[in-house]
Amino acid sequence: MKTAILRLSLAGALALGLAFSGAATAGNGDKGCSILGTWYGVNNLEDKIPSGWVATALGKSENHGVNVLEFPTYDATFGGIYPVLYHSANRGVWRRTGGNTFEYSFMSLLAGDIPGTTEREALYYLRVSGDIVITNDCMSEEITAVMDFFPVRTINGDYTNLSPFKDAPAWSMVLDTHYSYRYTLDSVAHTFP
Repeated sequence: MKTAILRLSLAGALALGLAFSGAATAGNGDKGCSILGTWYGVNNLEDKIPSGWVATALGKSENHGVNVLEFPTYDATFGGIYPVLYHSANRGVWRRTGGNTFEYSFMSLLAGDIPGTTEREALYYLRVSGDIVITNDCMSEEITAVMDFFPVRTINGDYTNLSPFKDAPAWSMVLDTHYSYRYTLDSVAHTFP
């Protein structure tokens, strides 16, 4: 009887130990790197000079979730063509497609004042979708992107009523490959009090 209890206790301890070691490596083991966290856009992965945007990936799972992109340096007026006064944060979704590969899509609303009034209206929606590959050290991303443009109004003021949920975009553009670097406390060159 004592032998059976001892064996059962040892088997339970071994199973618990294996469970903890499996949980510790799940982020970098068979599942690949986690995309969860904050990522700053950089010009390239060698010098890591920030390029003017930041994205945060959130989720209750390592396989899918939501993302928010902030891009304050983006010219939402397209060189002064659109009188944009308000650019929402880009909000969307992501999901894992393989070990360190993901796909994503997000959308933003851009609005401006209606000429001659004090009212504001939507001018256009932007949707950006693409793929992400995280490097094996889990610190950098290489990102492809296609930008789709859905005007609510044309430049001359006519309504288009294009919906990013059901219509083809007015135009699309393949963007250059982007890169980002994970923001962590270990990457901060600062001594905390």
